[in-house]
Formats: sequence, C-alpha cells, structure tokens
Amino acid sequence: MASTSDALPQTWLSGVWRHHQVEIWWWLFVAVNAWGILMLREWATVPFHFIWIGLSLIYGWRVWSVRATAAALGVIVVVTGAALLDDVISGDQAADELTEIPLMAAVFIAMVLYVRRSVAAHRETERVSEHNLALLEESRRLVQDASHVLRTPLTIAIGHAELLQRTTVDPAAAEDAHVVVDELYRLKKTTDRLLALAKSEQPDFLYPVETSLAQLVTTTTHRWIGTHHNVLLGPVEDVVAFVDPDRVVEALDEMIGNAVAHSPEGTTIEVHARLDGGFVVVAVADRGPGIPALGADLFERFARGSGSGHRGVGLGLAIVKAISEGHGGTVTAYPRPGGGSVFEMRLPVPAFGTELSTPLPASLTEG
Repeated sequence: MASTSDALPQTWLSGVWRHHQVEIWWWLFVAVNAWGILMLREWATVPFHFIWIGLSLIYGWRVWSVRATAAALGVIVVVTGAALLDDVISGDQAADELTEIPLMAAVFIAMVLYVRRSVAAHRETERVSEHNLALLEESRRLVQDASHVLRTPLTIAIGHAELLQRTTVDPAAAEDAHVVVDELYRLKKTTDRLLALAKSEQPDFLYPVETSLAQLVTTTTHRWIGTHHNVLLGPVEDVVAFVDPDRVVEALDEMIGNAVAHSPEGTTIEVHARLDGGFVVVAVADRGPGIPALGADLFERFARGSGSGHRGVGLGLAIVKAISEGHGGTVTAYPRPGGGSVFEMRLPVPAFGTELSTPLPASLTEG
C-alpha cells in the first residue's frame, strides 16, 4: 500500500512535467529575471523587458486559455511591478519607468487578441475544409448511386419498349412504341450527360495515359463516317499527349454530334488536328448556321442556340468544356469563313518527339 501511495504523486508529477515542462522552464526564467531586476538595479529594465518578451513568445507558442492567460498576465504584472517599484523606492530607477508596466500589458493584450482571432480563423478554415470534404464525398456517393438508380431502370424500359415495338401487330401501337423508344433513348443520353458533368467535379474524373491523338481522332471520325457520309477526316498530325482517351473521345463525339445536328443536308463537316505550340488543337468545322449570340455562354450548361430547331438540353458542349479544362486545356468556337462555325478543343501535350509508351485501349480501335 505504501508503494502505491508513493507511486501516485510520482505519476502525477511525471504527467505535469510531460505536459507543462515548457511553462515550468519559462516560470524559472521569470524568477531569474525578477531576481535580476532586484540585483542589477541600474540595469533593471533589461531583465524587465526579457520577462515581457518571454511572455509574448510563450503565449504565441502555447496559446493558453483565456483564464490561464489572464492569470499569467496578472502574475507578471505583480512580479515586475513589485520588483521595479523596489528599484524606484531605492532611487536606482526613475518613477516614470513604472509606466512601462501598463504599456507592456496593453501591447501583450493586443497581441493576445490578434493571436486568438487568428486561431479562430484557422479553426473556421479547418471546419469549412472538413465540411467541403464531407460534401465532396457525399457528392461522389450520390453520383455513384445515381448511376445505378437511373441507368438500370432506363435500360430495362428501353428493352421492353423495343420488344413491344418489334412484336406488336397494331400499327398505332407500333408507332407509339417507336415514340417511347426515342424518348427513352433521349432521356438516357441526357442522364448520361448529367452524370458525366457531375463526375467532372470529382478528383478522379480523368484517368490520363500517353495516347496517340492521331489514332484516337482518326478512329472516332471513321466511326461517324460510317453513319454520316458528310463527315470528313481532314489533316491529322501525329501527336502524343497525356490524356484520358475515353473522355477525349466523348468530347469529340459531342463536338461532331453538335455539328451533325446543326448542319444542313448536303454540307460537309471536317475534323482535323494540328499542333499549335505546346497544345494539340482538335477542330470540328461545319457549314451550319454559325455561332449563336450566346458567345462564351455557349459552353455553359443548358445553353442552346436559337433557331436551330434541334431538340436538346444544352449539355453536350458543357461536357466538352469540362473535359478540356480537366486536361488543363480550353475549348473555343468562332465563325468559319464562308459560313458555318469551327469548334476547337486545345489540349496540352508533352515535349515534341515523345514516344508512345502506353498503347491505345483496344476498345477505342474497334470499329
């Protein structure tokens, strides 16, 4: 029992020393300088200022609570005031030296207010950062859930509607089923675009690899040529870029699809790619109605040109913008000489002459 009783004070002292050794050393420093004020009377202002400077430094390091700060300030005022007053009484210091005490206390209080305000701002910044991280994680989960909740029933509905369209013998029912299928496909495409835009806000939106943009642009354009003979492949420079090939194909599909939707019958749509400084420019040129009055807002979500007669919700070019900016590039549009418009996606490329070390995914080379 005696050994246990002896161990308790030792444990308590050990804990106090471990958590407050800085303050203990500082109070010893204060005691030494207070002794110096009394002993070095003609030089008393030197240890006096050492005490106040030390108080400011220790508070800036430890940032005590309001109660602890007030207690420390009170003790320092009493200690330095009593020691300096003794020097004044003995005639070693002038009486006006006592004005240093309220002055130093006021400076310390101003510093305390500034430090506490900075600490409060830092804590608020951390709180907002943690809140934003939580929102980001919630947004990621929402996108993942939406992918399952929306795409699965849409796919099932399309399958049943197509089956009904093929098997019904009633012409009116077949026509109605055809309308339903078209609308479901349009809804599925809109849903996919909305999910793509939502994913563009996520840090894992892109999975870049070294990619031959010439092969990528050529393969994508040939796929469109198979169903739209007015789409032509122009000059394409062979460039290696560090991009997400699936996303670049998605952006190029949107650009070509936008040109197809707005180009009159009998006009051509040209796709080409060229080097321009440290960027590769993938361009789609058409002979459509030209750039609408929306200007830069053309690439914002739900923006649509007037008078096109095309059914859409204005998400395609917003996806192009998100993919371009995600790669550190830009997308622009300008009128084409002789009528029409040109849409350009600029993507950064590494130093010229870089050899391709990662092959293009097989899924992108299939017809």
